[in-house]
Amino acid sequence: MAKADDAIKKITKKLQSEQQAEVRITNDNLVCKDCVQRFDDGIIYGNTSKCEFYPECKPVKVLLGGKCDEYVKE
Repeated sequence: MAKADDAIKKITKKLQSEQQAEVRITNDNLVCKDCVQRFDDGIIYGNTSKCEFYPECKPVKVLLGGKCDEYVKE
């Protein structure tokens, strides 16, 4: 029984760790995927967080997957 408990603890610890892992967000994950104002983020990863309208940083709600007030479809 102790082996089963240890295995469950290891699996639980691994799942919790994976839930906290960092994952790269790209324009393809955001409403920005087909916006004319987006910057290409294929080479420069930081371009995901900015665009022509928001040259410093997009609003947090956009980066979290929400709508963008300045979205212009291609």
